[in-house]
Amino acid sequence: MKSIISTLVILLLISCTAKSPVETKQDKRVTDQKSLAVASIYRRNFPQALEDIEAAEKLDRKDPEIPLIKGLIFFGLKDYSEAERYFKRSLKLKSDYSEAGYNLCVIYLKTDRLDQAIEQCSLASSDILYRSRDKAFTTLGVAYFKKGDLDRAKEYYEKALEINPAFVYTHNELGKLYLAEGEYQLAAEEFKKAVFGYELYDEAIYNLGIAYLKLGMTGEACQSFKRVVEISSSSEYGLDASSYVSSLCN
Repeated sequence: MKSIISTLVILLLISCTAKSPVETKQDKRVTDQKSLAVASIYRRNFPQALEDIEAAEKLDRKDPEIPLIKGLIFFGLKDYSEAERYFKRSLKLKSDYSEAGYNLCVIYLKTDRLDQAIEQCSLASSDILYRSRDKAFTTLGVAYFKKGDLDRAKEYYEKALEINPAFVYTHNELGKLYLAEGEYQLAAEEFKKAVFGYELYDEAIYNLGIAYLKLGMTGEACQSFKRVVEISSSSEYGLDASSYVSSLCN
């Protein structure tokens, strides 16, 4: 199963289908090629997406959305250095481009450059016109959590949930924070909210199983672990859940 984290954190936060008031034939060709590239990314056909976006790049080398899309393609290919290079190129073309800044933040988080991640996500989250501030606040929280600053992490998770109370990724991350604090009942409640919002969220279901174990609720934990194995047997969480099922569950 494809991880929800990649789906939720690295987002196609672009407006490539938007049209300018006076659109030339070349503008339309660029827009069409960007749309094709985005469609290919959603299908995870990254070679085709790269071909589509390079066709757009030949037509317009000053459009900041083009390197943004190219960076997303390389992120999908797990080539984080190339993804970083294109997100930076996008920001060079448009210094206040929060979509590019946010995705650069995620690259920094992915590669454990936490201070740089905090810098970029702080800029994105402070942009009141940025439509995904909830995601920027959540990623800020994750960066602070990794630094061991649980109070700051919780502060940003709560800000994210003020904007989007249904954001399952934030509920899962807040649950992990409560686990770290030993607040197992609160952790379980957050994981339940995440699973309620997305019933195939393998990590949240697995984490719910861990919370149940901490609470001494072995039967409920087994149900969670069995569910993870059912929906995501070959994933990291599925393999770990399978071990718990073998050792704990009938």
